[in-house]
Amino acid sequence: MRVFVGPLEVAGIGAGFVEGLRANGASADLVCAYAHRFAYSAQAVPARIVRWWAHWGTRRAALPASRPVAKGFAFGLQQLIGWAVLAWAVRRYDAFVFLYGETITNTGLELNLLRWLGKRTVVVFVGSDARPPYIDGGWFPADRPFDLDAVRLAAARQQRKVTRLERQASLCVNALATAHFHRRRFVDWFALGIPRAAQAAAPAPNGTTLRALHSPSHPVLKGTARIRAVVEALRAKGVAIELVTIEGRPNAEVMQALRDCDLAIDQLYSDTPMAAFATEAASVGRAVLIGGYNAGRVAADASGLPMPPTRFVHPDSLETALEALAADRAERERLGAQAHAFVAGHWSPAAVGARLLCLLRDDIPPVWWREPAQVTHLHGCGLAEDAARDRVRSLIDRFGAGALQLDDKPALREAFIAFAKGAAA
Repeated sequence: MRVFVGPLEVAGIGAGFVEGLRANGASADLVCAYAHRFAYSAQAVPARIVRWWAHWGTRRAALPASRPVAKGFAFGLQQLIGWAVLAWAVRRYDAFVFLYGETITNTGLELNLLRWLGKRTVVVFVGSDARPPYIDGGWFPADRPFDLDAVRLAAARQQRKVTRLERQASLCVNALATAHFHRRRFVDWFALGIPRAAQAAAPAPNGTTLRALHSPSHPVLKGTARIRAVVEALRAKGVAIELVTIEGRPNAEVMQALRDCDLAIDQLYSDTPMAAFATEAASVGRAVLIGGYNAGRVAADASGLPMPPTRFVHPDSLETALEALAADRAERERLGAQAHAFVAGHWSPAAVGARLLCLLRDDIPPVWWREPAQVTHLHGCGLAEDAARDRVRSLIDRFGAGALQLDDKPALREAFIAFAKGAAA
C-alpha cells in the first residue's frame, strides 16, 4: 500500500505516521503544503510540483495581513498548484491520511473524486480543527476580545467542515473531548495515539532544586501565568523548585531541555491526558503534570482503551499535585518510567502505524468506534471554567442556542445551556 500523509505537519504526528507505516511494510510519504516552524521533520518528496506547492504555501503563511494583495496572490497560486499536486498524488498513492481537517485542495470535489477512484481516505482531527470555537482558547485567546459575531460564524464553518469531511471521507478519527460536531460515528483518537519514538530514558538531574520544564506554544492558552504563580507559591512555602520555560525553539532544543529537567508541566487547561509536549517528555522518561477539567472522567471515556500514564489533575489541584511530586523523587521516577514504557510500546511509530493500517484496510475493532451521542465535554481547552461559561452564555444570549451548532444533539445543547447558567459540568 502506498500512502499519502499530509498536507501539513502537526507536532511531529505526520512524520510519526510515515515512520510507522514504513515499519509495517507500507510505502508512505509526508507531503506538506508548508514548512513546519519547529522543524519536526526534514522528510522531502522529490516531485518538483510538491516543492512549488510548499514554497508558495510557506510564503503565504509568512506574509503579514497588512499585505492582503500579496497574500491573496500566494493563496491563489498555491490553490492552483494544489490541483496539480492532487493529480500527481492520485497516480502515486493508494490511500490518503489527512491531518488537521485539511486536504490537498480543501474542496468537497477532491474527496468525492478520491472515493470514486477507490482511494481510502482517513481524516485525523487533532484538536482545534474540530473543537467548537466558543470553548477553544486557541481560536479566541483569553487575553483578546471575544468577538461574538466572529465566533458564531467560526462555529458554523467548523460544523460544516466536520460534517462535510465525515460524509466524504472513508472515516474520521477524533477524541470525545473535541467531537461535538460529528453526526456520524468516528474512531476514538486513543485507538490511534501520537506516534513517538522513545529514546533512552535519561537520568534526572541530581540537584537540590527541582527543575520543572514548561514549554508553552501559547502562554495564555497553556495557563503559563497561573503555573508560574503556583511555582512561586510553593517557593514561598520553602519548596526547592524552579520553573524553566522554553518557547518558540526548534524541537531538538526542547528535547534537550526535557533531558535536563526533573519534571515536565504541560499545561493547565488541557482536554487530553497526553498531548504532544507530554508525549515528548514521556519519550525520555520524564513524569508529566497536566491540568484539565475532564481529568476525573477521562478513564471512563476511554471505554477500555489504554490511557497515557500522566499526573492529570483538575486545574484547582495543580499546586497540591506539584508539591507532592516535588517531595517524592521515587514517585516522579515511577511515573516517568510508566510513561516511557507506554510511549515505547503502545505509542511507538510501529505500533501506531499498525493501527493506522487497520483503518486504511477497513479492519477496525468495534471497541475503537465512538458515537456522537457519547460526547459530553463542556469545558473545552485553553480556558478557565469561568471564561468558558461566560463565552457560551454570551453567545446564547446574543444569538440563541442555535449558534452552538448542536441542534442535532438536543441533550448536548441543553447541557451547554445549563453550563452557561452555572450548572456543574
